[in-house]
Amino acid sequence: MPKEWIRKRKRDYYYRKAKKEDLRSRASFKLLEAVEKFNFIKLGDVVVDLGAAPGGWLQVSRKIVGGSGFVLGVDI
Repeated sequence: MPKEWIRKRKRDYYYRKAKKEDLRSRASFKLLEAVEKFNFIKLGDVVVDLGAAPGGWLQVSRKIVGGSGFVLGVDI
C-alpha cells in the first residue's frame, strides 16, 4: 500500500473513532446512521449479514438486537 494512503487513513476521524471504540471498521458508523434514520433493525430482530468481513456491521447489529435477537454473518 502506498504510504500516503496509510497516513491519510490514520488521520481519518471515523477510522480513529472506530479504533477508540474497539470496532472492527469505520463502516460501523454508516450502519448506525442508517438504522437511526430508517429504524430497520430493532431489539429482538434476526439479522443476516451476507459478505460479513471484516465484521464491523456484525458488532453493531449485535448491540442493537440485544440478547433476545440473533445475528448471523456469512463470508467466504
